[in-house]
Amino acid sequence: MSRFFHRHQKTIIWVVVIAFFIGGVGLIGLNQAGVFSSSSADTSDVPDYAVRVNGAEIGAAALDAMVNQIFNRYQNLYQQLGQDATALLEGASGALFRLQLQADGVSEVVRRTLFAQEAQRRGLRVPKSEIDAAAAAEYSNVLLTNGITEEQLETYLSQQGSSLAAFQATIRSEVEVALIDDAVQTSVAGVIEPTEDELNSYFEAHISLYDIEERVQASHILVADLDTALEVRALLDEGADFAELASIYSIDEGTKDDGGDLDWFGRGTMVPEFEEAAFSLEVGEISEPVQTSFGYHIIHLTDREDAHTPTLEEVREDVVNDFTSDERDARLSAWYDAQYAASTIEVSFPRVDAYMQQQRDIDQGLAAFQQLLDEGETSDPYLPYYIGRIYETKATSAATERAELEAIEDPTDEQLARLEKLKADVEENEQAALAAYLAALEDVQADEAFLNRILRLNPDSVTATFLLGKLFLDRGDYDAAEEQFASVIGKDDTYVAAHIASGDLAAANGDYPLAKARYEKALELRPNDSSVMLKLVNVHLELGAIDEARALIDQIQAIDPGNIKAAIAEGDLARVQLAAAAAERDELEAKDSPTTEELARLSELEASISAFYAVAIERYERGLQGGGSLDLNVKLGLVHFLGGQLEEAEDEFESVILRSPYTAEAFEGLGRVLLARGNTEEALENLYTALARSFDAADKTRIAEFIVEIDPTDNDMRMELASIYAGQFKWRDAIREYAAILEADPASLDASLGIAEAYRRRNEHATALEYLRRAVEHSEDTGTLVRLHEEILETVEESVGANQPLGPAGLDALIELARLRSSMGAEEAALADLARMAEEDPAYRADEVDELRQALTEPEPILPLEFPEIQTSGDVLP
Repeated sequence: MSRFFHRHQKTIIWVVVIAFFIGGVGLIGLNQAGVFSSSSADTSDVPDYAVRVNGAEIGAAALDAMVNQIFNRYQNLYQQLGQDATALLEGASGALFRLQLQADGVSEVVRRTLFAQEAQRRGLRVPKSEIDAAAAAEYSNVLLTNGITEEQLETYLSQQGSSLAAFQATIRSEVEVALIDDAVQTSVAGVIEPTEDELNSYFEAHISLYDIEERVQASHILVADLDTALEVRALLDEGADFAELASIYSIDEGTKDDGGDLDWFGRGTMVPEFEEAAFSLEVGEISEPVQTSFGYHIIHLTDREDAHTPTLEEVREDVVNDFTSDERDARLSAWYDAQYAASTIEVSFPRVDAYMQQQRDIDQGLAAFQQLLDEGETSDPYLPYYIGRIYETKATSAATERAELEAIEDPTDEQLARLEKLKADVEENEQAALAAYLAALEDVQADEAFLNRILRLNPDSVTATFLLGKLFLDRGDYDAAEEQFASVIGKDDTYVAAHIASGDLAAANGDYPLAKARYEKALELRPNDSSVMLKLVNVHLELGAIDEARALIDQIQAIDPGNIKAAIAEGDLARVQLAAAAAERDELEAKDSPTTEELARLSELEASISAFYAVAIERYERGLQGGGSLDLNVKLGLVHFLGGQLEEAEDEFESVILRSPYTAEAFEGLGRVLLARGNTEEALENLYTALARSFDAADKTRIAEFIVEIDPTDNDMRMELASIYAGQFKWRDAIREYAAILEADPASLDASLGIAEAYRRRNEHATALEYLRRAVEHSEDTGTLVRLHEEILETVEESVGANQPLGPAGLDALIELARLRSSMGAEEAALADLARMAEEDPAYRADEVDELRQALTEPEPILPLEFPEIQTSGDVLP
């Protein structure tokens, strides 16, 4: 087997095995991303071949396989790091990465073809027997490396839609390519025999590579406890052999059989305590026991070498090898560059060809991409983005050179002129990049990384800032979204979309005053926009501004008489008025002795309720006839309920549930109907379902509050309500619910932790500690007590501030934690608590701490075995 194959064996295994074992992953990821789709590969009016090299044609299938293989290398590397390489394919940078993969694939198939053509010209052949032997060895190595049998491999490949024969054929093909490459490289590079002058020149030019830092050679014996370490040290003092004691006592399985030999090491290699002790010893000296996180070490320093620059003779072999390798690479690179330049290479994919031109000459590549854009020869919407990236690269290069010139203390006139030119280049290229990016935004889905590129070039770009806010909104990060929308409004108060988006977000979060302000500003900028006016109607209704809502609805109908949404808004207005009238009626009817005025008011309310009910029903039904959604059916059900038509309300809600079983509002409405009929149990069941199927924080809050109102003894629901409040940072409301739970069940751990957290968020740490201490009094489980004392410690730390003394409350918690962890067998954690005690205040409850530490560090005595007496009848046992 050749030297080359030995040298690249692991790489070949990686390429071949990964292509089979995770090939499906890469191929699927790339196909989904559009790498092989016609829209991204410029396949319109292209030849049947993908690449032509000096007349030799490589098909698209071969190129696809190579691109897939390259991507699988990324996938394998990312999997080793616990990541997913398919993330590289996302967004605008992903489009560019896919283009890079295609270009890399083309480069590799071109390289292989040129090498094969050169081998043919030179008459180089690799015997079939050598290829077969190398492939067989590689195949065996695959099985051995992966710890599998041939049968297991065959089964796995079959499950992946491949076969053992195909796998072996691929290995043989890759081996053959590698061996031919090696033969060509050996022939091209020729024999390399450096002269003494060449070696001296190379050594002087690269002398820093051969500098030797201070290092020592040492052996060690690692034991678990100090008593054993002292025992070993005593034996060494008596003349015992270090290597022999290492094999007997050391718990370092990696070195004990080699006498504890750690070989040579420099500074920064070992843990600090070990390094300090080792480097302080003289050669031949043995240390006292040294404690580290691994245990106790006895260190024997066997040799030392000071930092120095070696002579050529000391590192001759390394220098010869490095010179030979670099010279070989230089010869091969020069040959390949000349071969490539002299070859006729045609790439069928214009974008890929432009990218490859860019790699050789950035301005040439830029011109090629710009020509594609101008001529419209590609349907790739990211083309302006690629151009923007090139301009940004040029700007970065100019900025780097500018920084170097600016660092010169006394520049020449020529350097000053160059500096001015570079400043202009940076500005020009950044502006060109920005223009290209903004052009790309018109046709592509912007991702966060892309938008941040724009904002780095122009922090005041309101378009990018707004789109970033929309991304945050889609992600559910509402605070970040509002921050971006507010930033846009601050930069450009006329940006209508930002006012509307901010208003929508405020309305969804229940901040109706802010929503009102945003929508009113949007209407000021865009008068008579009925969609914004309808949003504002809903806000007015939430704020109880009936007259303002009525006026807006009238305005919409005057602008657009047939607007069905305006009719629905009238229904909403009538529903709100109906709810208010019904509430007032119920309040008056609950009085034992209503006055004459109140009776008259009751009569008026009944008439109003009938009128509002009729309007709401008619408008909603009109909306349904116009193609309205199930939301209108829910509203209809609610109107029937408010109007006292319980049967119609029930029918409406059940109809919605039948058509859409996950409509939370329908379950809530049905629950209210059942409760009005006195069926509390079924009402609660429907309300529980409504809560489970609701995703809106305001809706969840309302439903949970209603359930607790119906059944104040339902502590589980109180706990959920408290959690909902906490999730909205409504700490006062959360505290009220937690306190009610604790009043009924003082031992509730969740409520204790919840109320303590709420008080901590209000910076009322003393009250938080009081609730945690009460919970300790009601707890007996060791695990629960550990958690409570951890919370106490964290609360104290938060109260006193970072790097401040804990005080008695925190120290008491540390001691209790150590005691509890000791009882659980978690000795290391207990000792860590005691070690922190020693750092905080060594004198605090010192006797208890010492007693606890002693109990943790001293081994328990081994009791003698007791055997029961054997009773015999005088016979002698055999």
